[in-house]
Amino acid sequence: MANVDHPHGLLPVMSRFHDTPRMTKYKAFVNTTTPVAIFRGDVVQLLATGDVKSVTVTGQVTTALGVAANYVPAAAANDQADIWVYDDPDTIYEIQSDGTTDPGSLAAAQAHIGQTAVIALTAGNAGGGQSGFELDYGNLGTDTTAPLKVVGLYDMVGNDVTLAHARYLVVLQNHVSEKRYAV
Repeated sequence: MANVDHPHGLLPVMSRFHDTPRMTKYKAFVNTTTPVAIFRGDVVQLLATGDVKSVTVTGQVTTALGVAANYVPAAAANDQADIWVYDDPDTIYEIQSDGTTDPGSLAAAQAHIGQTAVIALTAGNAGGGQSGFELDYGNLGTDTTAPLKVVGLYDMVGNDVTLAHARYLVVLQNHVSEKRYAV
């Protein structure tokens, strides 16, 4: 039976230490020229101002801070909202692949563990506030600048990892805190 095509961004599953993922409150970036929403499940990046905004490019994301825990609609000038972010670099997330290709076998799906991937930037749902981000299956590889790294296959009822729209466990590969605290 085919997997359900339900893009939803990144959902925190656990920390690598098997505890509850940590969240921190930040301020959402207010772009007065082109207001942009932040959807629950979007990868967000830290700006030089200390504000956060959703990632808007599919490739290299060297300033990934974490994943938005709540929805913030596009804000007008001087209307800065709080955004909660899963910002622990040890958080493991679940994400759906974009379904462009079937892995075809369990061995092929397992071979993706350790590979990197870019994000397919699909528009979020303003009605429900949920992200539309997906793992770009066609770009799985070894690119060290890709924002996601596959660390496992998501074990849940209804997830056939051999078919399109399979769900994977990932971490943010280039997390900003790893750069900030590196010695």
